[in-house]
Amino acid sequence: MSVASVASAHVTGTLESLSTSSLAGTLVTLASVLMLLAAFACLGSKLFNRYVFYYGVQSVVLSFAAAVVAYHFDSGELWALAFITLALKGIAIPVATRRLLLQRLELRRDVALSTGLSTSLIIGALLTGFAFLVIQPQDLPAGAVASSAVPLSTALVLLGALCMVVRRHTIAQLIGWLITENGVFLGAITLASTFPFIVEAGIFLDLVAAVLIMVVFVSGITRRLAEATASELRELRG
Repeated sequence: MSVASVASAHVTGTLESLSTSSLAGTLVTLASVLMLLAAFACLGSKLFNRYVFYYGVQSVVLSFAAAVVAYHFDSGELWALAFITLALKGIAIPVATRRLLLQRLELRRDVALSTGLSTSLIIGALLTGFAFLVIQPQDLPAGAVASSAVPLSTALVLLGALCMVVRRHTIAQLIGWLITENGVFLGAITLASTFPFIVEAGIFLDLVAAVLIMVVFVSGITRRLAEATASELRELRG
């Protein structure tokens, strides 16, 4: 038996054990639906504070789904992924965004929208329906949780991309990027067999997002200094 056949048999066995009829499969499916609802909440909100909050809720739910899969398969790599997701994406990024960007830059409402909120929600619903109609994983056992999780994760990727398109403010676009990343993770924990690769890819994407957020923060400081008058700058002398 070839190495590819062994790997294929391992993945098939994993998918068979994680079925929609099992408790773990039910919890993962429920978590996927909640993540999709959080993405729609982000898409339909103009307030930056709520925008960041909904992303944080989505990331916490994602860490819960990863923990459920880790417990079901007794996987140390997935436990590490769940804790990293909770600490970095569920807590660190939302808190840092609130303190550094929303409070210091005093961002309140996102008025830079290319479409109306109702139009964005309609487009999001169409993209979700498209994901369920087109994305049909092949060669999956009957009742595998991945058969429903993969279309949901694809819908999350499309909704995150839609957020980046319809929002013109950089902060909102960054949150859209992070929503897309959450969709990729959701599909990965139900399909991929090389979990260490998922952890490495997730850390890389989070570092990219952190760098982008810091670039936005620095650009905001630069903009404020460029608009400051000489008398205001003299007041900064200690």
